[in-house]
Amino acid sequence: MTDWTNCVPVVNPMNRNDFITALQHNGISLDESRLHEVNHYFNLWCDTMRHDNKVGATHDFAAYITWMKKQ
Repeated sequence: MTDWTNCVPVVNPMNRNDFITALQHNGISLDESRLHEVNHYFNLWCDTMRHDNKVGATHDFAAYITWMKKQ
């Protein structure tokens, strides 16, 4: 059995469904009934990846998850 604790997605860029799955594997529950929140955090992650690419930084999904849990 796979341990999904603090998993980092290997698919970048990921689509919205991959994003929701990665969040669920990290203990964050966002479902389609909260579509506006899903879209907000997904778009924010996409913006973060674009910025990372622009400045040559690596994507840090684990840090993003940590930040989301504080919101």
